[in-house]
Amino acid sequence: MNPHQPLMDQLYREEILRARTQTPQQRVAGAFGIAPFARAMMEAGIRSQHPDADDAEVLRLGRERIAKVRRMREWKIYRPVEAPR
Repeated sequence: MNPHQPLMDQLYREEILRARTQTPQQRVAGAFGIAPFARAMMEAGIRSQHPDADDAEVLRLGRERIAKVRRMREWKIYRPVEAPR
């Protein structure tokens, strides 16, 4: 077991509890707020795996990754982890 798992579970639980106190508008605003960070992290991962890729190639690879996750969800291969209880 990951030694950090109990802390990760607690942080996830706190995030869920905080989201439950927010209005739908606040939750949507939060999602839009984190989107640029998530995109930057994905780009950084792609650039580390493909150091010679130019911006167009990084964009193409990012779109491929997103499409793959969408297909996995459609085919019910991917299921998000449920919240710890």
